[in-house]
Amino acid sequence: MRELNQARLRYFQAVFERRSIRGAADILNTAPSVITRQISLLEDEIGHVLFERQARGMKPNEAAQHVMDYVRGCRDHRHQLSERLDAIDRLDEGSVRIVLSEGYVDHLVQQVIGPFCSEHPRLNVTLEALPVRKIMSELAEDNAHLGLAYNPQAEAQINFVATVAAPTKLLVRAGHPLTRSSSVPLLERMAEFPLALMPSGYGVSQLIEALQYSEHITFRPAFTSGSVVALKQYVKSTQGIAFIGAGVAVASDVATGELALIDIDHQLCQSAKLRLMVRRGRALPPAASRLLSNIKGKLLSFGG
Repeated sequence: MRELNQARLRYFQAVFERRSIRGAADILNTAPSVITRQISLLEDEIGHVLFERQARGMKPNEAAQHVMDYVRGCRDHRHQLSERLDAIDRLDEGSVRIVLSEGYVDHLVQQVIGPFCSEHPRLNVTLEALPVRKIMSELAEDNAHLGLAYNPQAEAQINFVATVAAPTKLLVRAGHPLTRSSSVPLLERMAEFPLALMPSGYGVSQLIEALQYSEHITFRPAFTSGSVVALKQYVKSTQGIAFIGAGVAVASDVATGELALIDIDHQLCQSAKLRLMVRRGRALPPAASRLLSNIKGKLLSFGG
């Protein structure tokens, strides 16, 4: 059966409840002939007579009762839809998926996501750490609402909502020889120590690939991992060094004196950026839109 005409159902409901054409016409402020015509059309539409025409009015039959149940069901569904849409606006319902560079998970949860989830406990927020190339594709394909990536390349489908300088630095353990001498160019000194790198596809590794091409050098890693935690532990337990983006979760280790960050005097390393991103032209749901504003305004990396 085709979708029933909503205007005819409104006329039907008035007749069903008033039990008369005249009563329905008074309620709807229209002529009785219009009501009669619409009821006849509805009966033709569903292939059933709906009322017994009596001298004192209209008596609904079994088919009319089924139609009335349908009308009430539609009304209940409209009410539920309205409540759910209101819940979305109140941030009492919905979900947000954020894809980001692994080194910023701790800071994002501590500074933004934790307080946001406490304020809106009925929302579902999902974080997934991914390589920067995967972050871009997840955003472009609308599989994620927001992205936070280290040094991503510009793409036509992606809008950079906020950008902050995040130079690539060298991570070493406290007391490492590189912290005591600057008489030899840093890039040359790096070859003296075991190197830890992130795999291809990550923001730092893409920058290192550009650095190798620019300087005609080749870095041969002794250790490779997509985990910042793993890189930190490697550096702590060896004489190894690791390239890492500024602002990642190493501040506490530097503050306690276990690790040190060394500036790299190279334009490519100094020009690296942290970027907050969405798919260009996407209308974000209220929860994602609010989180986007919170990240821009409260994440310390962006000056919050």
